[in-house]
Amino acid sequence: MGFDNQAFKGLLGLNERNLDWVYRYNPRETFPQVDDKIRTKEILCSGGIPVPETLLVVDSFMHLDASLEDLRTFSEFVIKPSRGRAGGGILLLKKTGPDVWTVPSGAECSLSEIEIHIGEILFGVYSFGGTDDRALIEKKIVPDLFFREIYSGGVADIRVILFKGRPVMAMARIPTAVSDGKANLHQGAIGVGVDLETGVLTSGAQRGRMITRHPDTDTELQGRVIPGWSDVLKISIGAAALVDLEYLGVDIVLDEHEGPLILELNARPGLEIQTVNGKLLGSELGRLV
Repeated sequence: MGFDNQAFKGLLGLNERNLDWVYRYNPRETFPQVDDKIRTKEILCSGGIPVPETLLVVDSFMHLDASLEDLRTFSEFVIKPSRGRAGGGILLLKKTGPDVWTVPSGAECSLSEIEIHIGEILFGVYSFGGTDDRALIEKKIVPDLFFREIYSGGVADIRVILFKGRPVMAMARIPTAVSDGKANLHQGAIGVGVDLETGVLTSGAQRGRMITRHPDTDTELQGRVIPGWSDVLKISIGAAALVDLEYLGVDIVLDEHEGPLILELNARPGLEIQTVNGKLLGSELGRLV
C-alpha cells in the first residue's frame, strides 16, 4: 500500500515521536513499568491480564547453577533479558537431545552455551544502559494456527499503539528465516498492517520493501482476518489502563491454547507501523488530542 502523494505533514518522525508524544505523555519515572519485563508482568498479573507463564527468573550468578538444573527438565522455553532492547538476547529453544536444544534456524545450543548466554544477560550485555539485569525464562508460546499457516518457524505477535487508552494503529509482526523465529522487524521479520476495526491484514513490508506474500512460504498476506480481534483490542486497552503511560505500544501473541497474551509493553514503539498501514501516525494521533 504505502503512502499516497499527499503532503507528509502527519508523518511521525523519531524526534517528533520522542518530544511530542513519548516524553510529553510518559513521565520518565513511569518508564520502569514497561522497560522491565518482569515488573511489567507483575503489574499485568495484578490486573488480571493474561501473560505467558514464567518458568524461572535468574537474578544472580549465585542461583545460576540451580537454575541450569531446572532448565535441563524443560523441553521448550524462551530466555529473555528482563530489560532488553530491540529484541536482543532473546533465545527460543526446543530440546532435541540430552542437554541439547535448537533455535528456530536449526542451530544447536548446549547447556554450557545457555549458561554463557544467561551470564551475558546478568552482566547487562543486552540491557538499557548496559546495567546488570535479570534473565526471564518463559514457557514457549504455541502459535495460533492463523499465524502457523503463514509461517511456522517462530512466534508472530501483534503490536497495538494506544494513546490515552485508545487504540490508534496496529500491525502484525511475522518471523522469517532471516529473523530466526523472532518477530523483530530490525532482524528481518515482516510487518503487516492490520485494519483496526476488523482485524484484517492489509499490506506488508520487510526492511522497507513492500510485499504481499511471505518471503519464505509465498503465502498471501492480505485479506486474512486475525481471530478474536475484539479480544486482542480488549486486553491491549486493559493493559494500558494498568500503567501510568499515555502513549505506548502493546505487544500481544496468540497462543493456540491460551488465546491472546500480553508479551510486553513499550514506551517507545517504533514507527514502521506507518509504512505497513499506509497511514500517518501523527495525523491519527492528532485526531485524539
